[in-house]
Amino acid sequence: MRFKQRVALITGAASGIGLATVKQLIAEGATVVGTDINQDELSQVAVDTGSQFIPYYSDAGDITQIEPLMAMIETKLGQLDVLVNNAGIARFANPETVETGNYDLQMNILVKGPVFMVKHATKLLRASSNGSVVNIASVAARMSLSHSCPYGLAKAAIWKFTEDCVVTVPGVRHNAVLPGFIHTPIIEKSYTAAATARILDTVPKIVPAGRMGTAQDIAHAICFLASDEATFINGAHLVVDGGLSRVSPLG
Repeated sequence: MRFKQRVALITGAASGIGLATVKQLIAEGATVVGTDINQDELSQVAVDTGSQFIPYYSDAGDITQIEPLMAMIETKLGQLDVLVNNAGIARFANPETVETGNYDLQMNILVKGPVFMVKHATKLLRASSNGSVVNIASVAARMSLSHSCPYGLAKAAIWKFTEDCVVTVPGVRHNAVLPGFIHTPIIEKSYTAAATARILDTVPKIVPAGRMGTAQDIAHAICFLASDEATFINGAHLVVDGGLSRVSPLG
């Protein structure tokens, strides 16, 4: 059990990648604090997973909620070993059509939230024998994709933030996972029904692995980076996209 007697904090824990990671960490012995803005779904996770899961309702884009969260973890659990900055949102536009509200919403959740999570979690993480931060970026940080503003910009920022923290926040390991197209509820929430159907049909044909990614694919990567098997991995960007980012437009 790789995470026995370890405590992990996962944002965006109620569905998709966050939920898959919650389940895997619990299966491997961890106590998991999971945050999400969706109270009903988070409550159901607590029912499904049992006493090793502690739900905490919060908005990942509201940094005023972070200090009370850390205080609860320190008081109730006395430790924090793993932070997974997973909470996400995707609203697609391009630089000519992006709106201020859309921009601010995504940058708050995808960049500002993780930055201040690291700020306030570092004291507890440094006290761990293997304190680890895993940020969820995206291959959109490295690929030029249509209508990816400001999503790709935000993911590039968190990718760079991960690199910087290796040097500027010592005593804690910092790594990032860069998923490709992963079949989670965020796809249906981010695209129209027609666009979703087109993605589900097209992506398996162009990804060298021949399929869409699953939330469990990303959970495996997160748990590896956070584990004692990865204690000398610091500053890595683990691409989990089935080979999509290596596909040449020339064929």
